Amino acid sequence: MDNKKSNKIKLIEIDGFMLLRDRIFSSLSKCREKNIHGKYSYISSLRHKYIDLFLKKGFPSVTDEEWKNTDVHSILNQEYNLFSKQRKDLTYKKIKELIYLDDSFLIIFIDGKYQSIYSHTSSKIRLSNLASQKEREIKDFYGKLSNHNEAFNILNTIFSKDGGYIYIPDNIFLKKPIEILHIYTGIESKIMLNTRNLIIVGDSSYVQIIEHHKCLKKHLLFNNSVSEIYACSNSQIEYYKIQDDLDELSIIDNTFVKQDLRSKCSFYTFSFQGKFIRNNLNFYSHGKFTCSYLYGISLLSKDQLVDHHTSMEHLYSNAHSFQLYKNILWNKSIGIFNGKILVDKCIKKVQAFQKNNNILLSDEACMYAKPQLEIFSDEVKCSHGCTVGTFHELDLFYCQSRGIPEKESKVLLLLSFLEEVLQTMNILKLRNLVHDKMRKKLGIYL
Repeated sequence: MDNKKSNKIKLIEIDGFMLLRDRIFSSLSKCREKNIHGKYSYISSLRHKYIDLFLKKGFPSVTDEEWKNTDVHSILNQEYNLFSKQRKDLTYKKIKELIYLDDSFLIIFIDGKYQSIYSHTSSKIRLSNLASQKEREIKDFYGKLSNHNEAFNILNTIFSKDGGYIYIPDNIFLKKPIEILHIYTGIESKIMLNTRNLIIVGDSSYVQIIEHHKCLKKHLLFNNSVSEIYACSNSQIEYYKIQDDLDELSIIDNTFVKQDLRSKCSFYTFSFQGKFIRNNLNFYSHGKFTCSYLYGISLLSKDQLVDHHTSMEHLYSNAHSFQLYKNILWNKSIGIFNGKILVDKCIKKVQAFQKNNNILLSDEACMYAKPQLEIFSDEVKCSHGCTVGTFHELDLFYCQSRGIPEKESKVLLLLSFLEEVLQTMNILKLRNLVHDKMRKKLGIYL
């Protein structure tokens, strides 16, 4: 390693603690030296390859186009440990209080550890953890979709020891949703977790998945997550990510979705509270007649930051995609939407639309929007649009003229602004739950 690269792994240790960036470089360098002549399984080989890649590449900075408005150094300059050393057992009664739906299949993690005793599954499908799967069953899927150039995806592949595993065979229609619940007890603070999901939905199968997080007490935590999702031919997937009650939690979420012939995927991201949230959502339309729907709602207050990066790649003809992201910002919060649509050469009859609408409720709130179209074919219909504004005074006056108080009028107007996303949700109880969460937050900050 030359001097220029070796400068990256100089360590900073002050009064017995080490910054996360330095702890990562130190750990990777030790792993590389220890295993340089070892023999590896598939996943071990993947990790070893990624160690070399990361030591060459390093972390992104504000000079990188994809990160110029997102300062990741606010996380890297914290004193995080790489692995959780402690564990706290919870009663099922306590866990049941955190579950969204009474009747659902469950995959539960507590402080990053899979809890088989609390997870509910079925004989028709496989709901388990990655560590218990045989490599020959997952090596055709694990690590195949993820972006090899994204630093935090690389780190997840290196450090992740386990994760959720969902396999739906062909011709299965699941009447009950699958709920993935991450519980953080706070027994140990300042931890970097590397959670991961591998989800495979077979031909002509249908599934609804809800993934959410719950912190039992306020504490610093960084969750670096990766999900790889395969929608086989004629399958349908509805996926709901809910990011709430995460006052001191930072999240970088990399999700990759591959769609085969005639598959349909609807993906929802609700970001209501979090110290730092970056959602990278990557869709690959890998068959004709696919339908892709990407929805997002963010309600931001204080100095919170939510960054939505979406990428929709149309690689086959006769496909449809639609993106709709809506944000409401208070105080000094920052919202980012960077959406990209790519239509490859010789691709025909693609309809791809993208819309981003934002409301700023303070002079200090900030919204960065960058819709992008990269179209290399003529026979397509593609468009994008973005709006940034505040209340329409005439609408507010109309509500008040009907005897509705000003605060309640504002709540109703903002909920109607968000309704376009909510009305597309097919799980009624979840839709009501999300509606209640939004109404509560709007009521607090208006």
